[in-house]
Amino acid sequence: MAVLASLCMVGSARAAVSQAETRTLVGYVVSDPELARHPERVAAVARRDGSLDALGIKPVSRTENGKTVLSPRAAEDPRYEPRYLVDSAQFDGGRAPADPYRYINHPAECWHNASESDEAGWIKNRFSYCQVKVNWALDLECTGTRCRMIGYATVRDTLIGYGKIGGDPAKPERRFADFQLVSTQIVTDGTFDKPAARMKATITCAGEYRVKNGDLGNEDACHPQAGRGAREDPLPAWKANPQTWFTLQSEAYPASPERGEQLAHGVFRIEYEFAPGDGVNISFTKSFEGSMRFDSAAYLWDKQGSVFDRTVPGLSFAYDDRRVARHAKFVRESVADPGATWPVKADKKLLGWLPTHADSLHRVARGLGHDYLVDGNRDTAKAACAAPGMPAPLPDEPTPVDCADYAYATTYEGAAGWLDPDKHKNDFAVRWVGEDQTREAAKRLHAWYQTHRILDVDLLVPERHNALDPLDQERFFLSAS
Repeated sequence: MAVLASLCMVGSARAAVSQAETRTLVGYVVSDPELARHPERVAAVARRDGSLDALGIKPVSRTENGKTVLSPRAAEDPRYEPRYLVDSAQFDGGRAPADPYRYINHPAECWHNASESDEAGWIKNRFSYCQVKVNWALDLECTGTRCRMIGYATVRDTLIGYGKIGGDPAKPERRFADFQLVSTQIVTDGTFDKPAARMKATITCAGEYRVKNGDLGNEDACHPQAGRGAREDPLPAWKANPQTWFTLQSEAYPASPERGEQLAHGVFRIEYEFAPGDGVNISFTKSFEGSMRFDSAAYLWDKQGSVFDRTVPGLSFAYDDRRVARHAKFVRESVADPGATWPVKADKKLLGWLPTHADSLHRVARGLGHDYLVDGNRDTAKAACAAPGMPAPLPDEPTPVDCADYAYATTYEGAAGWLDPDKHKNDFAVRWVGEDQTREAAKRLHAWYQTHRILDVDLLVPERHNALDPLDQERFFLSAS
């Protein structure tokens, strides 16, 4: 199995023990699930070699001339698109679900999915994130290039993130997110067995507003809440109380149509400091970074919120859901064979079935002066249904029927082809589908937009959507089966 563990040596303080010896503390972050489950293997190598080189662990950072320098990381596979699907049944009747978050409810759920996550963590859905890492601090006595371990501390740290629907109760226009750090399987040896041995955990966040808004600066875009940004305790206290809570905040103005979507992006990480009990040295280790978006939009049910944005949201319509089964059949069959759909067009392409940039959908929201886009899509679809040659309803279609369209009228990819009307003329599908089914599907889609904070990035105004990093542009995909 490929070794996925990685070493993070961001500080190694040295104190003279004699002319021939130096004292060094080195910090490691191990992400290989197999090594995380068997810390005794890591300890055995550390005792034998005074390093973890034999495990194939490669450095990702080191201190040079007093500055932390990160080593290049392997490029991410551009085909890899983290994604998640939500069953539309959660939004039955167009209502918000009783539990919109579906949070990770126990660290074990995160541990179970560790093999599905990359170094940055596992995103269960837009509101639920976690990261599992095992931190090691080795206390070394070195002579020349040979070192022997005189103490170590190892801690399994599980970081669980909780995105939010709604603003900060203390200041409604402010966005926020909570994080729980669970520090377990704390094992110490040698100098770290002393009662005064300590660990400190600090949450940091580098924030940026996507569009400059008023007097707020990037330091306001993402920052720890006062009193909920760090914890420092002796290791025995961490063993007695393994849970620590952090909060990140993002400042904004009250949501309004004039301000559009107030977007802030934050890159967060946990930084750890370890000190053995004799007060000689401190070792610094960092977790891998995670990412989130803070947003405010007047057209959403809840005007402020926060989501973990390194994933593409998707909505699923099920064939065995009697309230939307016919809609699921229409969408699935249309995307599978666009050439068989009405209106007729050679080489027709219907988007939205994959979460890639080239194949996903983008929402159009009413309330931003975009009503004409939605109305234009619907008028175009209805005209196609009224045109000569429109196929009759399927024999088993429940009545009364309605003119169903795909891609949806509430997307930029809808029937009017707003992104390029000449190129995308007739790049849509319509069919007579049971009226109750069509209306229920539309209600569920809207409730999902609202609950999962699907934003309108205004693709027709380049200066607005170009302000977003391509990876942060809002998009979504569908599934029907």
